[in-house]
Amino acid sequence: MLKLVSGDVELAIDPWIGGGIASFSWRGRDIFRPHNGASNPTDLANFPLVPFCNRIAHGRMTVDGELRNILMSRKGIEEVHAIHGLGWVSPWATCQHLTESADLSLHHDGSIWPWAFDAEQHIQVSEDGYSHTLSVTNRGRLPMPAGLGLHPYFPRQDSELSLDAKGVWHTGKDRLPSTHRRFIRQPAWFTESGFDNCFTGRTRPIEITWPTHKLTITPCENLPFTHVYSPPGEDYFCAEPVSHIPDAMNSTLAPEETGLTTLQPGETFEVRCDFQVEEVR
Repeated sequence: MLKLVSGDVELAIDPWIGGGIASFSWRGRDIFRPHNGASNPTDLANFPLVPFCNRIAHGRMTVDGELRNILMSRKGIEEVHAIHGLGWVSPWATCQHLTESADLSLHHDGSIWPWAFDAEQHIQVSEDGYSHTLSVTNRGRLPMPAGLGLHPYFPRQDSELSLDAKGVWHTGKDRLPSTHRRFIRQPAWFTESGFDNCFTGRTRPIEITWPTHKLTITPCENLPFTHVYSPPGEDYFCAEPVSHIPDAMNSTLAPEETGLTTLQPGETFEVRCDFQVEEVR
């Protein structure tokens, strides 16, 4: 476990479980839901999404004109579709570990995802939070569709989520985007039926407020979408800054609408997200 400390902020990273964040605390308060010690990456506090976000329908997509199975589903998590890429289920190498920062890397040889790629994370803590930079580089010989994002878990109790958006992709029964509608008002995030939708057109930071403190999440312009996942009966929810909508690889919409990035051989795509905490007065 890698420990980072700066002022009132403490952060722990587990390179062996998805290169994910195990805990993020400020003045002794858990800002993310802390890791419970299990080996399942969904029990982490936050994990990287690379080389794609959310789901690919039935784990199939067209590669160089051929329809291919590209990734296994995850038993007990997602039985039907490919989900969240490879980063979250892979061990990452620790390239550098200092008191306030860490650099991690991941190399994939193209044996599961149809392209070889390199991914890197740079995590830097500060006195009031931390910044998270994630990148992917196409090491294959053909253009590669790509996406990046972060999947943080937040304590639900006494929380208020405020999300600025212009539209929302509603998820169908198959857990894939079905219809896109105008975003009118903040929905009831924590319902008995759950919530699992992707929001578009964000222009301001995401804010989560608890009685004693507030978290401001500022994604870069390469993370224009926010996927909110709030499962029924759980004590957590997720507000995920992502670069594309679910199943973007199979969408017939233009890349400007889906957010899908295509990397030429040797090209790199990078995102950054800042998490800052302040006291509620």
